[in-house]
Order: sequence, then C-alpha cells, then structure tokens
Amino acid sequence: MEYKLLAISTEKQVNIGDYIQALAAAQFLPAKDGFIQRKKLKDYDGARCRMIMNGWYMHHPEQWPPSEKIDPLFVAFHINVSAKDAMLSEESISYLKKHEPIGCRDFYTRDMLRKKGVDAYFSACLTLTLGMTYKAEEREDKCYFVDPFIPKKKKVYDEIYNTLWMLSHRSTWNTIGRIAEKMPSKKGFKKRIHACRFYRAYIKLFTEETLLEAEYISQRNKGYLSKFNTDSDRLAEAERLVRKYAKARLIVTSRIHCALPSLGLETPIILTDSAGMSEKKKCRMGGLRELFNIISFSSNGFETNFRFDKNKKISISNVPANKDSWRNYADTLIKTCKSFIAKENS
Repeated sequence: MEYKLLAISTEKQVNIGDYIQALAAAQFLPAKDGFIQRKKLKDYDGARCRMIMNGWYMHHPEQWPPSEKIDPLFVAFHINVSAKDAMLSEESISYLKKHEPIGCRDFYTRDMLRKKGVDAYFSACLTLTLGMTYKAEEREDKCYFVDPFIPKKKKVYDEIYNTLWMLSHRSTWNTIGRIAEKMPSKKGFKKRIHACRFYRAYIKLFTEETLLEAEYISQRNKGYLSKFNTDSDRLAEAERLVRKYAKARLIVTSRIHCALPSLGLETPIILTDSAGMSEKKKCRMGGLRELFNIISFSSNGFETNFRFDKNKKISISNVPANKDSWRNYADTLIKTCKSFIAKENS
C-alpha cells in the first residue's frame, strides 16, 4: 500500500496554504509516495494508495468522485457553495456514504451532507494538529502580517482619496514608504497606495513600531509556481513557513491556513476579515470563526471579539491570548488519523 498527498499545482497560481494542509496530513503517513493533483483525482490510475482527504473540494467537480484506487479518510472536508450542485450528485453522495463518517471542516459542509443522509460531523481543520510536530520551544521577537485583510473603497475613488490623505499627512509619508518596501504585493506607486490603506486601518489597533518592524508575507502568488518547481519543493516551503510561524510572538492574517496552523502551534494569532463577507467565503467559516480572536473591518471602522484598550495598542508585548476551544478538535483529529494508519499496519 502506498501513501499519497493531495497537491494543487495545476492552477495559474499556488496558495501555499494548500501545501500546509498537505503537511498536516504528511505527519501521520509512514511514507510519502508522491502526490495526486486535485484536478486529476478521478483519473488516478497508479498503485492503490491511502490518502487523508482534507481540504476544499472541488474546484474541478468533473474530477469527482475520486478513483477507486484511492482509499480515503475524510476529515477537514469542505464543499464550497460554488460547487455544491456537482458535489451533491447521486454519484457523489453514494461515494461519500461508502466512506462514512465524513469529518467536515465547517458547519455548512456538515449540514449539507446530513440533509443528504450522509453521516457527517464537524472535525475542524487538520492544520490544528501541526503543533504535534512543529511546536517551537523558543520564540523570536517577530510579528508577521500574512495577507492581512485591508479595507478598500471603489477603485478610482480609493486611489485618489489615499493619495490626498498621504499628501495631507506628510508626517506619515516615510512610515508608509518603509511599510510598502516590506510588502510583497503590488508595484510602483500602487504599492504605496496599498501600504497607505493598510496603515490607515491598522494604526488604530497596532503600535507604529509593530507595523514598521513586522515581516509581511503572502501565501498566495505566482511565485510559488516559478520559484518552486515541484510539489515536494512547495511542501518544503510550506514546512519552512510553519516553522517560522511556530517561533513568532504574533501573527495577523486573513488566511485560515495561516490562522489555524498558528493556533495548533500555540502562536498568538489574530484573524482579520470583512464584516460583509461573500457567501462563498462565509460558508467556509462556520465553526472555525469561533476559534479565533478577530478584527472585523467595515465601512464604520472595526470591531473585535476580544477586549481592546484603545489607549494600549497591540504589539508583540501586548497580545490577546488565544482561545483554547481548538484543542479538543486537534486531539480528536490526531486520534482519528493515527487510527486510520494503524488499521492498515495492524
């Protein structure tokens, strides 16, 4: 029996969070015998293999259900509202019933499957288990902003408004420029506009020193395809990032596959999002959102679900403590995955 990991490198750009999910699954496997592309699950015709099937299904519903040569464990399984019709076909439901119970990453997926008669439960995300392997003994005095949510108005108005704001707040010009240099996205003057949006939103919550000294990371860009040529290379990069996150004093992110791993690593983490999320995004968060400290931005400003003193802004020495509600989910996921592997090897 071989053991495979799910890969997503056939898209125009890579979200390294998909490989962080693969890294979580890899912890439990006695061997890593290669990858199967999400876009080719149905076409797989190699050796019979076992897979922990955690993640988002399906960007390519025509490739569902998977090949019978794949023996799956379904935990942290997500069906997005954008693919629900194809994923709830008679063929799909029949397949899922063969592999019950189905551990779902969110309430939306769980409830949809239950309505179709599938034995489904809320498992949360497998990346919560990454502390099992990657928890750090010591921390560095580092804050990482990983694709933080940045409020934005309509495009033309927004650029004009932020340009005028910078011109009328010349004392911040140098600060915004230094932040812009650290940000991995945008180019030229648009990069400074992007940094201005970020600064105006986050200076209300974080000390200026924190914004200036932080490292800025993007988990989704074309660079992960051009810099890392193979799935193994991208998995190694995901591991490098996870080890980095494990040593941080604070992480601020909109990416759930940075936020969830950080919980599992016991790194202080704040999730940032929009108060007006689309249905496509909202359906991913049921059951997960409750695990985090959150800053939610709207046209009226921001709200937090943790106590925030405006007179004492957030810094690496003043961080809200993580919630503990994730721990039981992580413990259950570890037991489930270990049991799945043990049955094969007994």
